Amino acid sequence: MIPEIYTDPAQSPAANLLAIAPPGCGKTELLARRAVHQIGQLQPHQQILALTFSNRATRNLRERLLSALGPQRFRRYVRVTNFHGHAAEVIRAHGRTIGLDPNVPMPGRSTLTAAISAYTDGLPIGPAIECKSAIETALSEAKRSTYDDDQVREALAASGNVFAQEIEAERRSQGVLHFDDLLRHAQRLLNIKEVARLYQLHYGAMLVDEFQDLSPQQLDIALASSSDNRTFVGDPLQGIYSWAGARPLEVEKKLREVCGEPHRLAISYRSSPAVLAVVNKVAATLNGESLGAAQPDAWPLGGAAASAVFSTGVEEAQWIVNMATAIVASNPEATIGVITRAGWRRGPVDSAFADAVHLAHQRWDLAIEDSGMVQRLVNAIARLPRKTDMDTVRRVVLADINASDIETMEQALNALAEFEGLIKPTGSPADAAEQLRVVDRENAIEPGVHLLNAHTGKGQQFDWVFIPGFEDFHIPGDRAVTREQLEEEMRVVLVMISRARHGVVVTSANSLVSKAGNPYRTKESRWWSAVAGICPMSAEDLSQHIAMLSAA
Repeated sequence: MIPEIYTDPAQSPAANLLAIAPPGCGKTELLARRAVHQIGQLQPHQQILALTFSNRATRNLRERLLSALGPQRFRRYVRVTNFHGHAAEVIRAHGRTIGLDPNVPMPGRSTLTAAISAYTDGLPIGPAIECKSAIETALSEAKRSTYDDDQVREALAASGNVFAQEIEAERRSQGVLHFDDLLRHAQRLLNIKEVARLYQLHYGAMLVDEFQDLSPQQLDIALASSSDNRTFVGDPLQGIYSWAGARPLEVEKKLREVCGEPHRLAISYRSSPAVLAVVNKVAATLNGESLGAAQPDAWPLGGAAASAVFSTGVEEAQWIVNMATAIVASNPEATIGVITRAGWRRGPVDSAFADAVHLAHQRWDLAIEDSGMVQRLVNAIARLPRKTDMDTVRRVVLADINASDIETMEQALNALAEFEGLIKPTGSPADAAEQLRVVDRENAIEPGVHLLNAHTGKGQQFDWVFIPGFEDFHIPGDRAVTREQLEEEMRVVLVMISRARHGVVVTSANSLVSKAGNPYRTKESRWWSAVAGICPMSAEDLSQHIAMLSAA
């Protein structure tokens, strides 16, 4: 069947819309314009439910919806949250229906992590990682369905993982929830027609971002929460969450049944011609279609795509610092993402930027370096007497957070713990707060350098992207063995590269240092020649390019 073509898919009269939006093709813009259109379809007192996967994605979508709708219509008509936050709200409202205490604390990821640590602490690194992975897999697979606690116990017994069974037994005896329990119980509740009907009456429309990252469980929750005017936008080529239960092919098949044939976007509004050439080549290895640039002549010098090899990880990291320094000198508003496949590979980079005090930078794995969280801390401390103790600060900060906003709650707890480490023995929270860098802007990505890994960078964009560590064991990851796993690793590469607007730079090092302090030789990534070959600039070329941008 040939899909009907609309000049603007956001204005489609279809009750349900599926759109495939490759990197930079206006996915968030489409969702915002779709929201404007859907408001006219709402009944009195109805809202639009917008679902995302993370706090940063929520912030991005909220900013765009706020801009498109204006503050008054946004507050009146839109609820933006992530899946676990939505699940927590469902449990708090209706948990008693299935015998749950709605006042039970809503857990973050750290609750389960702490429980698993009791079984893995003390083990050598390799066995500890294997044991942790096996426990997580057993628990996650047992909870990706509408199982009650007894059925989960039976599933864990069938898995044979004794540690997972013990952790689940401890959870039940303590009367607490773990992170995966939220989706399981929300799905159970929304499978009750009377409960689902309440949400379907309230949410007259729904927006779902990144449909390729949905697990069947999350898809079921979404479809049960709103029965009409549902919009799903994403890109199967950016599906990198199979380890978390995402099933892109299964989900897309179901969405085609619900929505019909997808509308495909093919024009990139994000990337320069140089970056787009790399994106298209990598996408082609995954049977993806080429994208065209919306305004190819608008990019200074056509953008940049470079590659470089260094003797050591320390040299590689220092060079990235030098390039970032030059970029910021040429444009103080530039955003620079330094993205690795896995967090461990960013070690030399993190150390180099820690010494680069002249550059504003954030480590995304540190809650205390998140600008929004810093603002929360500083605002809370400013309202309190200067000699206030840390317990009071903690109470005030947490009191301002919705109990169902579990990601923000957990991030705040982490930030408070990290902040407490800044307080000197003779100092106070107020003294420590003066050390924090406060950024007075609403943007999800503020100017400066951002240090992150591939999965946390999903859905973000930066003027420049550096991808260090193009070595075997890291790219592709050491656990990728099967064809399907290697294809997902290549999709991770595509995601990292496609975060770039003006320029992308891939690098590798011939030697690194182990955690024990021992240097070792690396092995070139099997994909280095293919990717570096489509990033034609050398390190010297890149320096000249940045200098020319500065002169211009």
